[in-house]
Formats: sequence, C-alpha cells, structure tokens
Amino acid sequence: MNNAVAKITSAGHRDVPLLDLPVDEIQNDSDTTSISTVQIEQPSLPNGHPSHDAEKHLRAKLRYFFMSPCWKWHLKRQFPWKAWFQFIKIILVTAQLILFGIERQTHVIFISESNTTFHHLFIRGWSASDETLPYPRASGDFAVYTNKEFLDSINFAVHRFNNLANLSLGLFDFHDHSSSKSIDINSEKGDRVVKLCLNRFKTCRIDPTSHTYILDSEIEDACFTFNATDSFDVEHYLLHRHNETISYCGLNELTLKFAIHAIQLKNQKPFSLPDCYHFSIKITFDNNVRTGKIRVHLNSQAKFRTCNRQIINQNSSSTFVRRDLLIAFDGFVVFICVISFTLCFRSLWHGHKLCKEVRLFYKTKRPEEKSLTWHELQIFYSFWYILMIITDIFVISGTIIKIGILCKVMDDYNAAGLLLGLSSLLSWVSFLRYLSFFRKYNLLFVTIKKALPLLLRFLFCSFIIYCGFMFCGWIVLGPYHTKFRTLSTTFETLFGLINGDDMYTTFANLETESIHIWIFSEIYLYSFSCLFIYVISSLVIALIIDGYETVKEYYTGGFPKTRLQIFSEEDIRQLSSAHDWQDLTTAVESKSACFPCCFRTPSDLTDVAARDVYLVRHINSFA
Repeated sequence: MNNAVAKITSAGHRDVPLLDLPVDEIQNDSDTTSISTVQIEQPSLPNGHPSHDAEKHLRAKLRYFFMSPCWKWHLKRQFPWKAWFQFIKIILVTAQLILFGIERQTHVIFISESNTTFHHLFIRGWSASDETLPYPRASGDFAVYTNKEFLDSINFAVHRFNNLANLSLGLFDFHDHSSSKSIDINSEKGDRVVKLCLNRFKTCRIDPTSHTYILDSEIEDACFTFNATDSFDVEHYLLHRHNETISYCGLNELTLKFAIHAIQLKNQKPFSLPDCYHFSIKITFDNNVRTGKIRVHLNSQAKFRTCNRQIINQNSSSTFVRRDLLIAFDGFVVFICVISFTLCFRSLWHGHKLCKEVRLFYKTKRPEEKSLTWHELQIFYSFWYILMIITDIFVISGTIIKIGILCKVMDDYNAAGLLLGLSSLLSWVSFLRYLSFFRKYNLLFVTIKKALPLLLRFLFCSFIIYCGFMFCGWIVLGPYHTKFRTLSTTFETLFGLINGDDMYTTFANLETESIHIWIFSEIYLYSFSCLFIYVISSLVIALIIDGYETVKEYYTGGFPKTRLQIFSEEDIRQLSSAHDWQDLTTAVESKSACFPCCFRTPSDLTDVAARDVYLVRHINSFA
C-alpha cells in the first residue's frame, strides 16, 4: 500500500465519505469513530495523479461508475441532481404541454370549422353528409359530371366570394381597392382578387369513333387573374378576354385561388388574445383520370397576421400580464432543460474519459487479452443520458417556437406540437432509468433487454412473410376491394386484421362476380389471420416469456458479469452477506421507492465500506 499522510480536521464541511473509516488498515488500529472528517493527502506525480497503484485505482473508479445514485449519495454525499432535475422537468414539461394543448385546441377548432364554412360557402351543392370521415364513407367523392355542373360550380364560387361579407356569418372580409392598382392574389390588402389556373396538355385531340388521338404530353400552366363580380361567367371570360376554351381532353386540373381575412375571438380565455389570420383558399377541379368524373376539393391554409388591437375593458391589461407570465414560465422550462442538458452531457463526457482510460489500460497492461468490444464498452455511453439530451433539445426547440406563437411572430403550431409532444413522451420514458435501479421494477427492463435481440430477428423474418401477403393482396384484391386499393391501405388493413380490427368488413366488402377471386380472397384472408394471429403472435409471447424465465434465474443464481465488472472486483473481499457486490451497489435488492432510498441508509453500507476501503478513501477523486 502506498504511503499516505492523514490530516484530521473538525470542519463542518464534508468533502469525504460519510463513514469515518481508518486511514490505513495497518498503520491505524485505533478507534476513529469520534473523528468527524478524514482527509487524505498524498504525494502527486508530475502529471497530477496520486502515486497509488494505477490498476487498483482504475478498478475503484469502475466500481464507483457502476454504482447507483443512491449509493453515491450515501458514500460521497453526491446529490442526485440529474434525477431531481428529470423529476422537475417532467412536471414542468407536462404542465407546459397541457397549457399549449388548451391554446392549440381553440386554434385547431377555429381552422377546422372555418374550413368547413368555406366548403359550404364556395362549393356548389355541398352538404353536411359530405363532412364525414374518410372511412367509413357515408357518401362517394364530391364531383361534377356534366359541362353545365362544372361551369356553374366555378361561377358559383366566384359569385359567393364577391358577396362574402353579406353572406357569411363568420368574421370574414376583405377591403375594396382601386382596380387600377396591381393585382396580387397574396396581397395583404385583401382585394377581391381571384386567380384561375389551367393545368393541361399542350395539344390533345381525340376521335373515339375511330380510336385515334393526337397528343402532345408536354404540360403547360395558363393562369389568369381578375376581380370577382356578380356577373362573372368563366366561359365568357376565357373566350372574350383571353381567346381560351376549356378542353376536357387536355385539362388535368383547374384551380381557383383567392384570399380571405379573418379574426378569431376567444372570449378572453386565460393566456389568449384575439388572433388575426390570412386564409389562402384553393378550389381544385381534378380531371386527371378523365372518366367523366371531375373531383372537387377545397383546401385552406391559414397564416398569422399582426392585429391592430384595441381592447376596451378595465381588466384588459390582465390578459397581457397572463401572457407575460406564461412566457416567463416557458423561459423557466428552458432554463431547467439547459441545466439538465449540461448535467447529462457532463456525465457522458466523464464516461467517455473513463472508456478511453480502460481501453488504454487493456492495450498497454493486458495486450494478451482480447480487445474490449463495443458491446462491453457501451456501458460508458448511457442510452438514458443520450435520450435525456435529445429530450432537452426537443423541449428547448419546441418552447422557443411556442414563445414565438405567444408573441404572434409565428404560427407553426404543428412544429411546436410535434416537438413538445415528443419531448413529453421521452421525458416520461427517460425517467424510467431511475426505476430500473430497483429489483421489482428492474425486472421489466432486464426482460426486454434479454428478449429483444431474438425478438427483433424473429419479427424481421415475420415481416418478410408480411410483405409477401401485402404485395399479393394489393395486386390481386386491389381492383375489387377498397381496403386493398393502394399499398399503404393494404399494409394498414393487414395490420388491423392482426389486431382483430374490422374483420367482417374486410371479408364482406369484396366487389366482384368472379368466383375465382372470391375463393382466393377467402383462402388469402383466412390463411393470413391464422398464421399471424395464432402462430406468430403466440411465438412472440413465447419469446418474451422465455426471456422472463431466464431473468428470474438470474435473480436467483446471480446475473452474468461482463469482463469489466469482473475486472473491477478483483481486489475486493467477499461481502459478509449473501449479496453480490455489483448487484448490491446497483440497488437491485432495494425495496424502497427511488427518492426515499436516498434518505434511508442501506443495511449493507458498513459492510461494503469495510471491504472496499480503497474506494472509500479515494472517492473524492472520482467524478
């Protein structure tokens, strides 16, 4: 054992272990229970490291690295800051998400119902039955089938747009401006400007009687801009103003575009001010299939605009105060996440330095042994810390966007919702790390880790069979079954069958009079259901149960140790209890909850400290 000089102090500050232990087992045989603090002063080498044995010191560093936060707290009084910050972050992120969800709910309802209103205002013949969800459809596609219906639908939309302020019950309007000014469909001034575009083949002439056609497949776009009037007639306008006619042979799409201004009032709900929007409306008449059925679609895109606000209310200032408080709360969330990011990155950096030290030791001191594999070294790069760092990045990014929305400088609700939603999910998942230190909770994580490699290989083989069924069903049943019409719907339908979703409809909705297709569909659907529901799903459960049984044996006979764990325990004596050193200090035997364990001294603490004196003496040199 290297020489050491013990300096006894009675200072109130504790920089060394909580336990009062002999400085040297040989040199100090006296009772030291009355000593308040023991500090170790050791001669240093030129590089700043103590002169004690490097290999022994590396083993002690590894043992300390493998310890749980609770054991580090009891041995070194190293407070589990990361655990507490993760707990605080979960509460803050969840509260932030709820507040954002309430705000976004009013936004989504306004945009969605405004879009429905636009359908009723500008689509000729639109009714409530056309507002049902895509599946199951209560009616077919909304379309026009005659020349008169097509032209009347275009004229109807233009006339309705011109009389919007008189017809609509919503807060929609535009301003009149001199027609001599330049016309811009995206103008902020809100002129009654309509932009009509024809997407068509450059040349298209057909003669169905002789089955002949002349076609130039080059696509051209012809766009015309005009002010809406009550007397507008699209056929007359194109012919007399632009010498154009609509050829259904060459026409791919006809689109109408115009803009509408709107204000959303929210009844002065908490943290909310009225919002101003600029709606870009696009009505599409889709003739790409050329079956005589022209589908009609309306799409509206909303963008924030600055409001010229004036709130006449004695309590109006409180609305701005609430908004400022919410921005301050978001700023506090960012502050907590920055600290969490720093702590997790610091832990990863210390793990990386220890990894380099271990690799260098095995390369120089034990060259005859097999090099450490990535599987053995990945313990230094905790997946949980990486997950927490990603979570912090998502929270910070989403919160910045959210603050921009509150300040009315952006309206990217989708990006903010995606980032905050993912961050909330990952925050809750990453907190499971601290539950994994305890035996009753750790069983779930160890079982998943044990079964996952074999499970992934099995699912990969199952996916190959799944792809075979998917492509076969799509090409054979697609023409006769709406649920197999595309590859994506086929994939979703088969996945739904595995989960027992809508099975009767899948069997019953086949539209064919061919007995061969009907027989094939029956064999196909029954074989797929039996194979994946009864065979593959059962085997997946069996693989997980097998992993569970293996892990239960580990709890009885001990967990297998890695080379690094075996190396770290080479110089410590066996504990007096039946516990294994690694299993004990990683808290797999702990029966208390996560945070109370830090305030409840483990019964084996003295035993561990007495048999690992070197670690206790040098614990302050470990990060």
